[in-house]
Order: sequence, then C-alpha cells, then structure tokens
Amino acid sequence: MMAGMRPSTSAVVDCPLALPSRQNTQVRAMHRACLILGGVAQLADHLKVAETALRGWLAGIEEPPLEAFLAAVEILLLHADNAGRA
Repeated sequence: MMAGMRPSTSAVVDCPLALPSRQNTQVRAMHRACLILGGVAQLADHLKVAETALRGWLAGIEEPPLEAFLAAVEILLLHADNAGRA
C-alpha cells in the first residue's frame, strides 16, 4: 500500500464535490481519491500538482491530464484492494 492511503479520520475533509451537472467519471474519481487521502492538500501533493489546478478538476471546471486521472484511479484500486483484505 502506498504511503498516505488511509482515509482521514477527521470529521471534516477538504474535498469539494462538483455540482451534479459537472460530475463525470473523472470528477468522481478525483473526489473519491481526495477523500481516501484525506484532503485536497494531500491529493495535490501525491499527484505533484498545484492545489488550484486540483480544485478546478474537482469542480469539473477543467479536465485533469490523463496521468493525473490514472493516478487517482490507482488510488481507488489500491484502496479497494486493501479494504477487501481487511
């Protein structure tokens, strides 16, 4: 498992969700990866991108680069794999 793959235990996690009209597979994957890692700062650090860019992707305003989207999917898969072993 990659470092930082545990979901945050805090009640409030900074992972904004796009308006329903802007939600798509990429937005939902980025949002879920954000929740898993514990917030925008953690996901931005993991993806090595600026928080402002990530917030645009989470809002569905901009489309993430393919590499960032695939990295988010990897987070989801590793988290699901780890959860299945618990």
